Amino acid sequence: MNKQALMLVIVLLSAGCGSNKASVAGGAGIASEASALMGPAQSNAFTVPLGGGGGRAPTGAGRAGPGVAVDPVSYLAYAYGMRLELPGDRLIGVMDGHAAACRDAGLRVCQLEGSRRDGDPLDALHGELSVRAEPQWLQRFMKSVQSDTIGAAGRVTSQSTTTEDLTREIVDTEATLRAKRTLRDRLQQLLATRPGSLTDLLSAERELARVQGEIDSTESNLTGMRTRVAMSALTIEYGSSARGVASGTFGPLRYAVAEFIVAAVESTATLVTVVGAVLPWVVVGTMAVWLLIRRRRRARRATSLESPAR
Repeated sequence: MNKQALMLVIVLLSAGCGSNKASVAGGAGIASEASALMGPAQSNAFTVPLGGGGGRAPTGAGRAGPGVAVDPVSYLAYAYGMRLELPGDRLIGVMDGHAAACRDAGLRVCQLEGSRRDGDPLDALHGELSVRAEPQWLQRFMKSVQSDTIGAAGRVTSQSTTTEDLTREIVDTEATLRAKRTLRDRLQQLLATRPGSLTDLLSAERELARVQGEIDSTESNLTGMRTRVAMSALTIEYGSSARGVASGTFGPLRYAVAEFIVAAVESTATLVTVVGAVLPWVVVGTMAVWLLIRRRRRARRATSLESPAR
């Protein structure tokens, strides 16, 4: 009787253990299905983007745990402006020297975005140079621009600095890019693992191509904004200084004399044209009048000769 009771207890314990194992296995299967539907697990760590140029990484970035607030980095794009006044005969050399300094620094340090020049070196000459460069190199370059201007008997008439905060745009674009990449990975996994009809596969491939195109466009925009942060812009305006008597002072007089000569020539040409058109008729009229007068004289002479004879 005691042995039978002991066997019954062992059977009951075995059944209980089996049911617990089944429950655990079922729970693990459900958890795996849920995780597969929800996608990759999200990390609790707060990722702080590292900015270039104006950005500053906060203390302890990358070590923050769950629930710890971390100040985001500021992405600031700086743009500088300078206006120079130089003698016209030295402006070209100074401007070409600044453009050459940017080219010699290399594209990783300085990029020449635009250059133009117009006017007369002996009268009024104007130019503009636009560059985008690494901030530290750009600060040294701006100091050299000032020294070059002073050395060329010129002066810096104005300087300006503007700042554009791109933090929100960059952070939002990075979040959008992460979401699109996650969607792309899921579509790729779906195409690789899930069998389906040809129509379903083509639809998934079209969606994958669309998402990849949006990813490429977003990455391009993000690269452009990061470049604006990592490299500051500088626009230099050049202008020739005023002269005591510039070569253009007598310009209005030269223009008036030229207009007078043109008007005189045009009037003479018109007169020649009129004379050429009227002269034949004048000759014909003169001859007709002369013949008429001659005929009248002959008639009078004949009349006078007939009168005494009577």
